[in-house]
Amino acid sequence: MAGIIILDFDGTITTADTINTLASLPTSHHPGEVTEGHEKLWEEIVEGYVADHAEHTKNYVPEAKGRTTLGQELEYLESLRGPEGVSIGRVSRGSLFANLREEDFRVFGQRIVENGRGGEGEEERVVLRRGFKEFVGRCRENGWEIGVVSVNWSRDFIMGVISEQCGGLDGVKVVANGIRYPEGTIEGPKELGREVMMTAGDKLRGMELLSKEGGERKWVVYFGDSTTDLACLVEADLGVVVADEEEGKLLVTLRRIGYGVPHVEGEYRREKDGKKQGMVWARDFEELMRSGVIEGLRR
Repeated sequence: MAGIIILDFDGTITTADTINTLASLPTSHHPGEVTEGHEKLWEEIVEGYVADHAEHTKNYVPEAKGRTTLGQELEYLESLRGPEGVSIGRVSRGSLFANLREEDFRVFGQRIVENGRGGEGEEERVVLRRGFKEFVGRCRENGWEIGVVSVNWSRDFIMGVISEQCGGLDGVKVVANGIRYPEGTIEGPKELGREVMMTAGDKLRGMELLSKEGGERKWVVYFGDSTTDLACLVEADLGVVVADEEEGKLLVTLRRIGYGVPHVEGEYRREKDGKKQGMVWARDFEELMRSGVIEGLRR
């Protein structure tokens, strides 16, 4: 059976969320032309999102400690479509990314991995998790397909970031949102009818699209670091939670709803009956490769 490795982007391939870096593209691309009005707009978008998300979570019933099943948690995650959609509307109406072409996002992604924003911007580099490049190379050598599913706003930015690390993008399929030129509005991937990807359910649709491409469903290993990856991690044949430590938010959430997730180098032992093989967690791709888990999977 054919197999595919599908990865989230922000916090999974990268060590941290890249949204603030992406939002800096207009000032980086047009130095001196974009005034502090851009920075003020971005601050308002961020403040509005944080406030909306907090208000929604505060009023949601049941609260976190009362959500003890997968179904309850997925319902909560899907309810976040409200505040997420409002935030995306603010970005689109504010023309934050107006007049930027697909190529601008790709070049920015390539540059931001290598050099940051320059000057004092060394800390603004996008840093990839240890072992990612080697992991992709090993998977390709072993016949795995590679895919990325993300709610990030720019598919082209993602492709720019990972292009060199993947030894080129041939065969790498990315399902993510895009930014329409010249308006700068956010739109969903063509493959999913242009509906903007925002929630765990949207990522699951992206995973299903990639896993069934070409006909027969492929054997899926999914990597994710946040609760928006929950549905994909549960539905994949093997889910790999990427976390800096055992008390990370996603691992805590999984324990709350009844999923014990062992560390990949610890107590994890895969099943051998050909059935779904559950979940493991790892800090980075180096840990995963040392464990031998991927090499041991049947495809």
